[in-house]
Amino acid sequence: MAAFESTGAASLTLGGRAFTPGASRVAVLGAGVMGPGIALVFAEHGFEVELCEVRQPALDAGMASLADALDLKVQAQVCDAATARATLSRVTPRLGVAVAIARADLVVEAVPEDRDIKRAVYAQVAEVAPAHAVVWSNTSTLDVFALAPPALASRLLVAHWFAPPHILPLVEVVCQAPAPVSLREETVALLRALGKAPVVLEKFVPGFVINRLLRALGRESFDMIESGVISIAELDVAVRTSLAPRMQVLGIMQRYDYTGLHLSLRNLADPEIVDAPVNRSPALLQARVARGELGVGSGKGFYDYAGRSTLELQRERDLRLWQVMRGLAEHAADPKPI
Repeated sequence: MAAFESTGAASLTLGGRAFTPGASRVAVLGAGVMGPGIALVFAEHGFEVELCEVRQPALDAGMASLADALDLKVQAQVCDAATARATLSRVTPRLGVAVAIARADLVVEAVPEDRDIKRAVYAQVAEVAPAHAVVWSNTSTLDVFALAPPALASRLLVAHWFAPPHILPLVEVVCQAPAPVSLREETVALLRALGKAPVVLEKFVPGFVINRLLRALGRESFDMIESGVISIAELDVAVRTSLAPRMQVLGIMQRYDYTGLHLSLRNLADPEIVDAPVNRSPALLQARVARGELGVGSGKGFYDYAGRSTLELQRERDLRLWQVMRGLAEHAADPKPI
């Protein structure tokens, strides 16, 4: 709760109403990949949260994931055991969504990326939620503004978090009319108070920013691997030891300043460097999917995880991410150039 105490939590509003820990309630719909981490962030800042699912096994798995994430924070010395217990006590598992929606001041939609599912959820929110309740969608690609009923249009926006959401600071924010600009500003202020780094998109574009950049990187990566230029493992080593650390300091656009814009212009115009063709179904992915090699969840993808459980792999990933985020401190979210 320290972040709230240092950012004037008493002055935070959402939808023009006070939004404060201990008084305002949050309903997180969906306990899959993203919901538990989002619920954790609100709970550790003092909010009462209901984590909702429509199937008991999925709800149990989501709560187990949340509890494990808190245990890992203690192990990583990011918080102490008492704080972790207090955080967990503020999250109520809820089978079904109607009860939580009916008393929420903020509804966070984190259900699967399926238009029909989201459309049905928004219809229920419009019917059950209080008239003042704001709705954030965690969609990563979809135009949810076209899926929601008119009754939600003035209080719906996109707040797209990144996995794992309790570690990575970025949240992409998209708000469009008839929702007022003030709602976007309130959302940005709230996310900052939660310790997040919100970035505002001036208009909706499918995939938003980071997923579009990842598509471009993936297109080149798949093409080079399939063309025999480099192996999968060597490509990952190249990125981890060059692009990744430099981007953490400079991002993309400031890196051009350090290279020199005249040199960057010349490099982009080099006729000998031909961009990879657009290929929406790379053989590299097709073959593995056909064999059932889907990644960490199936035990094998581009790498063989040798029977290690998904939870074990996630814990190792998250410990390393906590180490990285400690080193970044506040610089990563500072818009001022270095």
